[in-house]
Amino acid sequence: MSLFQKYFDQKRGEVRKQRKAIKEILEAGPKTISAIAETTEFDTQLILWNLLAMMRWKEVVVSGHEDDELIYKLSEASEE
Repeated sequence: MSLFQKYFDQKRGEVRKQRKAIKEILEAGPKTISAIAETTEFDTQLILWNLLAMMRWKEVVVSGHEDDELIYKLSEASEE
C-alpha cells in the first residue's frame, strides 16, 4: 500500500470532517502540522495529506517555517 493510499480510500464525509477541523484551527492563526496534530489528535500524515489537497484548491498556503516545520495558514481567498 502506498504512503497515502489509505487516505485516498476514505469516504468523502470523513475527509470533509477532517478538513473542517483543520480549517477551524487555522482560523485562529497560522499553525505547523505538529500544532494541528496536537489539537485534532489526527496523525501527522493525515494532516499533511489534507493540507496538500487544501493547497491544491487554494484554501491554504505556506506562510513561513518554524524550526524544521512549515507553517500553514488560510489563504486570503478562503477567508472571505
